[in-house]
Amino acid sequence: MGGSGGGENLRIPRFYVPPDQWRAREAAWITGADARHLTRVLRLGPGAEVLLLDGSGRMFRAEVRETDRDRVHAVVTGEVEGPPEPGVRVTLVQALAKGDRMDTVVQKATEIGVARIIPVHAERVVVRLDPVKADRRRKRWQRIATEASEQCGRTRVPEVSPVTNFEEVLNAVPEAALLLFFWEEERRVTLKEILRSRPPVGEVFVFIGPEGGFSAREAAAAVSRGAVAVSLGPRLLRTDTAGPVAVALVLYEWGDLG
Repeated sequence: MGGSGGGENLRIPRFYVPPDQWRAREAAWITGADARHLTRVLRLGPGAEVLLLDGSGRMFRAEVRETDRDRVHAVVTGEVEGPPEPGVRVTLVQALAKGDRMDTVVQKATEIGVARIIPVHAERVVVRLDPVKADRRRKRWQRIATEASEQCGRTRVPEVSPVTNFEEVLNAVPEAALLLFFWEEERRVTLKEILRSRPPVGEVFVFIGPEGGFSAREAAAAVSRGAVAVSLGPRLLRTDTAGPVAVALVLYEWGDLG
């Protein structure tokens, strides 16, 4: 199979297909909300052309063969070269935010090019989730990331990790990664200075605090772990704005954005 991910592919509907819905990369079933969108909103039927994403970076051209109420059968006709992922892998460690703000963070960060999102409990987080609710929210955020990847043309779907404690995430950051800790109390060091004063690295972790910001204790723990405490500038951004902005700036300087 071969092909090119040219501009004509941007007009073809694309759908993420989970691993268990493929048949040896020769055919696949589109199910659930995607199937309903394909048949009821787009009003596509047998013979229509779609693009199928497997979530690992591969994209396939396929032809719709059968449709019913909640699933669509499509046969692969060729592999397509999709747009590349950013050269730097950015993980957004986002403190839980109130209401639907986390939905916005996941959607926008995915569109921008984030590789992974880790929702985190911090000292000043207002939202408290029991294990059942936390898992339900994670599944919702993963669906949002999948839909955003389909919409913006990405061939990889960012992973949304389970809700994790701040200390656990901090201790799990690889030593070779750059850890950027955004803290409103940091007035001297800006993100621009850090990114333009050192060579790019392959992996960056971006820590964004909750509505009340990270505590001094959390900042000290991050710095002792090797994090660079930085500021986004003179204006105080909402937590759901700060995350996508920080990811965008890192990918602008070190990745493929812009």
